[in-house]
Amino acid sequence: MLPERQFLHMISRRSVRIKVMQAIYGFERTEGATPETFRLSLKESILSVKDLYIFLLLSVREIANKVDDEARIKANKFLPTDEDKLFSTKLLSNSIIQYLNHDKEFTKEVMASRLMDQMDDNINKVLYKKMVASEEYIAYLNSGEEFNFEADKNIVSYIFDHLVLSEELFLQHIEEEFPSWDDDAVFVVDAVREVFKKSKSELKLHIEKETMIDKFDELISFGTELYEKVLDSKDDLIKQIEPYLKNWEMDRIAVLDLIMIRMALTEFTDFNSIPVKVTMNEYIDIAKDYSTPKSKDFINGILDRMMREMKHQGKIKKTGRGLIE
Repeated sequence: MLPERQFLHMISRRSVRIKVMQAIYGFERTEGATPETFRLSLKESILSVKDLYIFLLLSVREIANKVDDEARIKANKFLPTDEDKLFSTKLLSNSIIQYLNHDKEFTKEVMASRLMDQMDDNINKVLYKKMVASEEYIAYLNSGEEFNFEADKNIVSYIFDHLVLSEELFLQHIEEEFPSWDDDAVFVVDAVREVFKKSKSELKLHIEKETMIDKFDELISFGTELYEKVLDSKDDLIKQIEPYLKNWEMDRIAVLDLIMIRMALTEFTDFNSIPVKVTMNEYIDIAKDYSTPKSKDFINGILDRMMREMKHQGKIKKTGRGLIE
């Protein structure tokens, strides 16, 4: 299972907003598409984050387990050399690798998701060869310390950051297996790094199953509701926006900008527990990464003017502690 702190940060409403924006764009730019098709793909995209997280952990495990493969080959030689006899399997005793190999819940997650089928063993072999030749790995083997949790964390972090995430073959492979990699990587990579860094005496990968289910249900519900409301209210939202587009023609506005403005307006009026400032900041930040260089200022200007007018008209009603103005 996933660690609570890391999991909650890994898949956030910001990442769901990005997925909703992409689903709306895909539906409205695909001739003959149905809203249901992209609604289902939206749900799958949200759920895929967990598989991506597990896949990264699994990749580290499989590279480390190449030590066992090589040890078996050397042990089965008819005439093993002195070097063969001195071959170190220290990495297999690493606390984190031990956990990834033997924890029942992690094993269940791997089996249920069938992620082993998505592994590329040839890439793992390439990464293993780079690992055993690295100064960091050689120093780890020769440290003279058999059980040092800090050293265990450091070498696993090295494998993840400087081998896995630096290997072009791996990055190409993960982009093919996980189409949402470019969007989700920032959340998932940080989650993996944090779980290695903050573990103190053992790898903390668990949360209560019910908590994980509730969190996914909440995010899927939020994303689906936002997606459906923005689509259902398209004509009305466009009519609301048009008077604020001084010196702008609707067909000259970036498609994603207009979608983000529609999404933000929907959150203003239909999501009473989300503060207006949170909504505005989220879409301004998303615009920085996904639209034109001028989009963030354009979206900020439009939303600010519309928000002030809508508040004056009593169209924005937020409820909950800290939200009533």
